[in-house]
Amino acid sequence: MVKNCEKKIMERGLVPPTDLVPQIENALCERLAGSRQCVPCSSVKQTLGFGEIVRWVKAMYNFAAKSQFQLVNQEEAERRAKICAACPHQISTSGCWGCKGIAGMLPAIAGARKTSYDGQLKACGVCGCFNAVSVHLPLDVQQDAHLSFPDHCWKKSQNE
Repeated sequence: MVKNCEKKIMERGLVPPTDLVPQIENALCERLAGSRQCVPCSSVKQTLGFGEIVRWVKAMYNFAAKSQFQLVNQEEAERRAKICAACPHQISTSGCWGCKGIAGMLPAIAGARKTSYDGQLKACGVCGCFNAVSVHLPLDVQQDAHLSFPDHCWKKSQNE
């Protein structure tokens, strides 16, 4: 099914999104709502993949180059964190030693900055970002036109 979807997308001259499998799974879950075989995305563990690591390295480069390490104000970080904390697309992540090492360094990017929702923040099931860090970063350093964020997401307007 995934191969067929990728083929149809490419026939239209588009690039398949990196999160195509979760998009298909979410669409199926929405259609099968109430089925005991449908597991909410928030309860599924996702392994950090190479694509997520590359996306974060690119975002950190952009953070340094474009915004010169300027974080959003605390009020905006709180607004974003509240949205992420309630999002059904939040996921727990696992990964190899290298990925976990990189993940362990990410909170240092936000420095001492925290939100009142940090205890409820996990990773984004759409882009793979670490929400506790992402909510503090300017939107323009996190752009990825190949991702499809849900309507309630604070990243949607900037990326779609």
